[in-house]
Amino acid sequence: MTESKGKILVVDDDVPVAEMLAEHLTELGYQVISAHGGIEALTKLDLEKPHVILLDVRMPEMDGVEVLRRIRSFDSKVGILMITGNDDVDLAKETIELGAFDYLLKPPSGTPSAHAQLYDLALEIFRATRALSPVARESVGRELEHVALYALQRGVGGEKPEVIRALNQVRTVLRFAKDLGDMSDDTHRALDAYVARARRSVGLI
Repeated sequence: MTESKGKILVVDDDVPVAEMLAEHLTELGYQVISAHGGIEALTKLDLEKPHVILLDVRMPEMDGVEVLRRIRSFDSKVGILMITGNDDVDLAKETIELGAFDYLLKPPSGTPSAHAQLYDLALEIFRATRALSPVARESVGRELEHVALYALQRGVGGEKPEVIRALNQVRTVLRFAKDLGDMSDDTHRALDAYVARARRSVGLI
């Protein structure tokens, strides 16, 4: 049996969106748990102990902002990425001050290959940075995570020049991490391959 790359909790009241994300993440080798509301998410967080949470901003009964507040009242470490539509960007930005790591725009239906490659790159970088030493994670790790998410956000928005610039920056930081001894050659090669695939697919954005 193939070992899971990590456990991700997907929280979205839009069942088709949650199923699409779960299917894609499962194909990438992650163990995925889904919740379709805030209360269910809090229950599954306690039971499943995920490494990362993808949390929708807008949900009935208990929205993502309130779920985020409750999680951060007892867990300051689990990675939380907010998922939002274009109309909620300002609110999503505010959640960063409440303890979210960052936010992702919901991609339109029929996500093109470039978006999928950028998404894969961001997930693999998040997985790899968790294996770095605490010092390396706070320096090159955080930078890699931020730049990979920026590339994904700009990709969803169709901003090709910004995506190319961000991917070049990812490659530069990866090289620094390897040269400084913060990242193994194998990890560097694997992540660089994801960058290469994302670069090749950018023309499809």
